[in-house]
Amino acid sequence: MLHLWLGSGVMLLAQNQRIDSLEHRLAAATNPVEQSLLLIQLFDELEANDPQKALLIAKQNRKLVYSTSNFSIRNKMDAENHLGIAFMNLNQSDSALFYFQRVLNSAFDLKDSAYISKAYNNMGALNGNLGNYTTSMFYMNKSAEIDEALHDIEGAVFGYINIGSIYSALHVGDSARFFLNKGLSAALKNNNQYLAATCYINLGFAELHDENYVLAKTHFFDAYEQAAVKQDYDLMAVSNRNLAGVFQAEGKYKIAVEYDLKSLKDAEEGKSLKNEAHAHVGLAASYEKLGDFRSALDHFKSYKILTDSLREKENATSFIEMQERYKADQTVKENEILVQRSQIQDLEIAKNAEEIQNSRIIIISSVLGLILLIVLATTLYNRNVLKQRANLRLQQANEIIQEKNSDILASIEYASKIQEALLPTKDNPELFSDSFFMLRPKDIVSGDFLWYTELEGKKIIAAVDCTGHGVPGAFMSMIGNTFLHQIINERGISRPAEILNELRKNVVRALNQKGKGVNRKDGMDMAICCIDETAHTLEFAGANNPLFLIRSGEVAELKGDKQPVGYFEGKETPFTNHTMNISPGDCVYLFSDGFVDQFGGPKGKKFKYKQFIELLQSIHKRPMVDQKNLLNSTFDEWKGSLEQVDDVCVIGVRL
Repeated sequence: MLHLWLGSGVMLLAQNQRIDSLEHRLAAATNPVEQSLLLIQLFDELEANDPQKALLIAKQNRKLVYSTSNFSIRNKMDAENHLGIAFMNLNQSDSALFYFQRVLNSAFDLKDSAYISKAYNNMGALNGNLGNYTTSMFYMNKSAEIDEALHDIEGAVFGYINIGSIYSALHVGDSARFFLNKGLSAALKNNNQYLAATCYINLGFAELHDENYVLAKTHFFDAYEQAAVKQDYDLMAVSNRNLAGVFQAEGKYKIAVEYDLKSLKDAEEGKSLKNEAHAHVGLAASYEKLGDFRSALDHFKSYKILTDSLREKENATSFIEMQERYKADQTVKENEILVQRSQIQDLEIAKNAEEIQNSRIIIISSVLGLILLIVLATTLYNRNVLKQRANLRLQQANEIIQEKNSDILASIEYASKIQEALLPTKDNPELFSDSFFMLRPKDIVSGDFLWYTELEGKKIIAAVDCTGHGVPGAFMSMIGNTFLHQIINERGISRPAEILNELRKNVVRALNQKGKGVNRKDGMDMAICCIDETAHTLEFAGANNPLFLIRSGEVAELKGDKQPVGYFEGKETPFTNHTMNISPGDCVYLFSDGFVDQFGGPKGKKFKYKQFIELLQSIHKRPMVDQKNLLNSTFDEWKGSLEQVDDVCVIGVRL
């Protein structure tokens, strides 16, 4: 089970009288702080049983804490966290992810490790519910590491159990054992028998998945001993039932009967009907295998009686919940007129926020997933190096390496599909009637990317060359894409030089590039222009890269500044904004240096800018789709059998 952080609220049983009392107190309250506390308590009451009404309460509380100066940043974080949980309970994952990400960003701004851990935990739970196990495990691991550093042992151990359980379900036994043993070590170190028993049970299941019955039984025995210290009859019953299950798998049904009888006794002591039912059905199965059909029938009857009893209780609970839901629905209708305007406004805000932030959220998730892949790759590599020292197991180790490498390659190939989906890679006839986009990664994922948008009738296009290629370059491309969305689409900046200035600030801050001699020289080169076809003007700014405009066979070059977007050891100056008039039929080209730096030809030399300009002059009158095909074929012929040295990005637009 994935554990969620509920902020300052407390999980309570939904009781009708309690809800009525809170609503009456809320109606009479005039102090904003008191109102917020009551709304939080109402949310906790409704969150599990009436998620739709809980969402309205969460929105009301968020509006309240943002409307006055009575509340701290942490109050606002709690309010947005509740909104994320409400959306997640309604399976609106995009909205939930948006608010969880806002909480995480605020926690980083505050440098509050406890809040960061809780935000990571919720992000992990959400991704786990969506089946994004790699991303879920990354967040859960980060949360657990922070909790352990903060001595929040229970949070850390449950985090490691969550990760181990996911690996176990995916049949990745070594990784499951690693994280479960990590949790077990912390539990034993702090003498927490409940957590230790829980870890042992999960370790037993991990071994059971791999049919390691001896180790599985050892872990279940250890779990029972830990539970017995605290007389935790539930865990004792579960441990004995699991032991019986292992003996059944081994065909040792008489011994299985002994442990199911012990499990039944523990369940009766703990007054757990569910555990009693599990023990009875286990006994029925073992007695049937032993040929004692009368005993098997007796235990099956007991199992049936218990399950019927449990079902009756569930039905009774469901009936009560239906009554409570009916009354809550009536209350919602009565309050609907009062909250309608607020609801519509918040829905519009959430919708706009989702549209603006959607790509950023997915990018961050993808980048974090890629980071985890690299961590896993490193771990697997180190493990394989150790295995290679054992000559007798060399062949087996090589097979494991080959299999794991195939998995990693498949994961990175899937990551390239994610990058392709997030970044524009195809021609856009709606924006440019005659244009082409040429993008050829050196490796599976690319550090070069193209970017375009339309803002207030102006068309903005950019060719971006991030530091490095492959996975490191892809990380930078995600960062660049996110910041371009923020600067242009959110803040409405369209002047190219100002875009580069703001982008440089964001990159330096995001990569923590401070002071002289900084080791992180990561950044990006870029050519970006803003085309105003109504005013017949083109504005351009470049970071190391130029723009070519061809008119009637003549080439005009607008040069970029000799500085990158990112940390620069020389004198950092504002980027230069170039403006020129344009005419119909003009051809504009933006590009990275991947094409001109490619080695090839008869002497194995670089293609170079001069030859590139001549090539563009010779083909610029052709339709843009033909130009793209000619550029691709020229590149392939020049490269020949040599390795591609860098990512390639070329954009061509006919005005």
